[in-house]
Amino acid sequence: MITWPPLLALLIAIPMTSAVLTPAVARGNGNRAFWWALGVMSVASVIATMLIARVSQEGPFSYVVGGWVAPYGIELHFDEFSAAIAIICLLGLLAIVYSKDYVAHAIAEPRIPYYYTLLLLNLVAMMGFTVTGDLFNLFVFMEILSLSGYALVAVSGERIAEMAAFKYLVMGAVSSLMVLFGIGLLYALTGSLNMADIATRLEGAPSAPLAVAFAVLTLGFMVKAALFPLHIWLPDAHAIAPSPISAVLSGLVVKVGIIGMLRVYQIAYGSGAIDMSGLNLVLMWLGAISIVMGAFFAVFQDDIKMMLAYSTISNIGYIVMGLGLASTYGLIGASVHVFNHALIKATLFFGAGALIYRTGKRTLTDLAGVGRSMPFTVAAISIGAISIVGMPPTAGFLCKWYIALGAMQAGHPFFAFALVFGALFIFIYYIRMVNAFYFQQPKDPAILEVKEAPATMLVPTLILATLCLVMGVLGRVPLSFIEPAVNRLLATVGGG
Repeated sequence: MITWPPLLALLIAIPMTSAVLTPAVARGNGNRAFWWALGVMSVASVIATMLIARVSQEGPFSYVVGGWVAPYGIELHFDEFSAAIAIICLLGLLAIVYSKDYVAHAIAEPRIPYYYTLLLLNLVAMMGFTVTGDLFNLFVFMEILSLSGYALVAVSGERIAEMAAFKYLVMGAVSSLMVLFGIGLLYALTGSLNMADIATRLEGAPSAPLAVAFAVLTLGFMVKAALFPLHIWLPDAHAIAPSPISAVLSGLVVKVGIIGMLRVYQIAYGSGAIDMSGLNLVLMWLGAISIVMGAFFAVFQDDIKMMLAYSTISNIGYIVMGLGLASTYGLIGASVHVFNHALIKATLFFGAGALIYRTGKRTLTDLAGVGRSMPFTVAAISIGAISIVGMPPTAGFLCKWYIALGAMQAGHPFFAFALVFGALFIFIYYIRMVNAFYFQQPKDPAILEVKEAPATMLVPTLILATLCLVMGVLGRVPLSFIEPAVNRLLATVGGG
């Protein structure tokens, strides 16, 4: 059994320090920067594995930096929700491997060390956001994550990428201001920034400013999560970014908004000082609308990465609806979909990136027939497609099934209907994709002559596609893992 508390601090300290040192280590050499980044994420992955093993045996645990306890000290807290670092490390590792040949093709050589610097900063900020125990550091990690994300979208230096990054920055700044305002209100009401400490101090707090604090925090995180109608920054940013970054943004970064909402719920439910039923109803409706509208917009896209970007908005809707249902099944399904959707969407973006890398084309019309020349890549995309629809026995099935059960359990069967309706919509646009790749005649015969992408890009794509199937077959494992955390959360409000 692992009992060495500093592991939790080292999970953040090692990648953060290493990220800053990347340009100095690489000295302008992109290949050296790649191996450095790969080594750093490998170390972080080992530490993450040890921490997850510990929480599965002992339950939640904390590490207080410097021994200063709340409300003055910095606390890192690890619970079952924090196990999201597993998917951050996995996708981070695979994105770095995928980037080796991709960035040499897409980014000027002098920029490559900075690309890996920003990618490491982005990944470690996500890990820090996931395990921090206080709101101030949650905000700090969120800002590191956001700033590195804006820069990664624009890293190619192309005009269209800079415009997409600017739109992302503007919406991100609005979101950050709302989150900061909410944190300030909670600090004014409690005199503490420690999340667990705040929950114990909220009893008797005036209801109006308390409601405003939770409302603006939730709204700020909804912008980060790109929930409809707050999604306008996402399609361009995710479609224009380099494909490994699209996978990280769509698979991981938008989930920061979801984790932020989960932390808000832990404070609210833990304190018992505020009734969240009104907010839950809003989240259920916005989730259902997001499912349908994201899928609706995706149906009309011809650009493959733009289609995937809109698909993310739809799937965030599933997760938010599960949170709003506030039932055991709904929350379990939503929590596991955070993990599974990251696997699925990274599969799809990696596959799309490989197609674009080899053909130079990015629309369904231009990519017609590519399944004959790149069968492994298109097979991986097809597995990702049936998984995102939610067909058994893939990773997308169990979590959506649990969210539907959660709707029944919460006494809102209409939302189960919305979930099924959204899945049918998603089925339509992925059928378009698979039909174009396999069954349509090529617009350009030269597309039949292209080869599969390099192994550094193909192997991560196939690994993720395989995991989409494995996590469908072994779906009970993550469901059982997250269940204790959900039960603890709902026990405070007598839910279930």
